[in-house]
Parts: sequence; C-alpha cells; structure tokens
Amino acid sequence: ASPPRPTPASRRVASPAAMSAAAAARTPVIVLPGSGCTPTRECNFYAWFSDALDATRYDARMTNMPDPHVCRERAWLPFIVDPSGPLRAGPGCVVVGHSSGAVAAMRLAERTKLKGIILVASYDSDLGDANERASGYFDRAFDYDAMRRNCDFVAAVGGARDALVDIDIQARIRLRHHTDWSPYDPVRVMLAFP
Repeated sequence: ASPPRPTPASRRVASPAAMSAAAAARTPVIVLPGSGCTPTRECNFYAWFSDALDATRYDARMTNMPDPHVCRERAWLPFIVDPSGPLRAGPGCVVVGHSSGAVAAMRLAERTKLKGIILVASYDSDLGDANERASGYFDRAFDYDAMRRNCDFVAAVGGARDALVDIDIQARIRLRHHTDWSPYDPVRVMLAFP
C-alpha cells in the first residue's frame, strides 16, 4: 500500500522566518490554482506537482487562496505579492498558474518582475461565464508585451482533453506569448528552465 498523502495540516508551510537555508537557496515556484480548488493541495495535480518540485532545485509554494470560487483579481493579486504572506511573488520567482490561476499569473506578470510564468490551461476571455466575468480579469485587454518584458521566460502547457478550456484557446495564448508549447507536463517544463 502506498503511504497516505500529506494533509494540508501536515504539509510544511513556508514562511520567511521558518524557511531553511537550503529552501531559501532554491528557486521559489508559486502554484496558483484554478477556480474552486480548495483546499488547494487536495485538488487536481497540485500535490503531485508540489512534491515533484520539492524533490528538485525548486521550492514549491502553494496555499489556499482567498475568494477561491470567483478568484477576484482585487483579492488574489495583493495576496500573491504580499511580502509577509505565504507566496511572496517577486523577482526570482516562477509562477505556475492553472486555469483561473493562469489568468491571475498573466495579470501579475503585467506589473511584476518575475523569473517566469508557466500557464497551464490558460485563456484570455471570460469564456461566456458569469463567474469569470465577476473575477475582474477580463475588464481590459491583456498586455502581452508587458508580460514578456517582466519575465525571463513564458511557457504554455495544455491538453486537448481539457473539458473547460478548448485546446484552440490554449494554443492562442501560446501564440500571443510567442512561446513554446508543452502538452501535459508542467514538471518537464520547469526542469527545462534554469
């Protein structure tokens, strides 16, 4: 039998005071979940991805997000960059966003210097969904030039079997970022970048 998965309560929580010297030397990777993914670690691929990153030269950071169902920009972006918060996005960080988290990562990259962003199942319209419209991310055009200026790299990861974000939409994001495309495997993408 396989060992039980760690629960959020048993998972190491990174804080500025508690980070070890080894973790501080590793590249921080912030994982931004999709809408409704709470508790974050128990949803989708997040636990697997975090564990895979922690076994490499990266320090995975993820937490339950405020406003996890609507993912409002006005709640998420200040939380993501808060220097005393659990994520602390800024220069030197890689942000991996999935679905709504990918949209947040793009808005973050418009105004924040980052090492890079990896967009998993990303989109740039409200997809005709009232909840997406309420998030505030789609009230203005995305500034792809600013994102590229603020990031050393931008990568897109997607899959044709995504039931929520059509592969053509995901591919459009890749083209707008002038980036490579990696189907399915965000860990392989992470290991390809310094």
